[in-house]
Amino acid sequence: MTATDKAPVAEAPKPEARSKMLALKEQRGPVPEELLETVRDNNAARAAIRKALAESPRTVPELAEATGLPSRTVLWVVTAMRKYGMVNEDSLDGSYPRYALTPKDPRS
Repeated sequence: MTATDKAPVAEAPKPEARSKMLALKEQRGPVPEELLETVRDNNAARAAIRKALAESPRTVPELAEATGLPSRTVLWVVTAMRKYGMVNEDSLDGSYPRYALTPKDPRS
């Protein structure tokens, strides 16, 4: 792997940007627990769906059954994952698309 093949490394925030972030946090206060809970739930749902898709391509109803999540939650999470290139449509099962993990996850 050459230097040009490496993914860009995120730079640490500059001191002035860091102080602006701290000022904003002080102004707005702590993050509401309800928001943190929503983020945790979404992250857990995405991880469960990724795990199920790692086994084989699946439809939304199959993912809901495999993960124990409501179909509407699975649909929203899969839609977001598709938007950001984490999954793609693999094939059709009747009128349901089967989703699969993309060969190259954009996060890696």
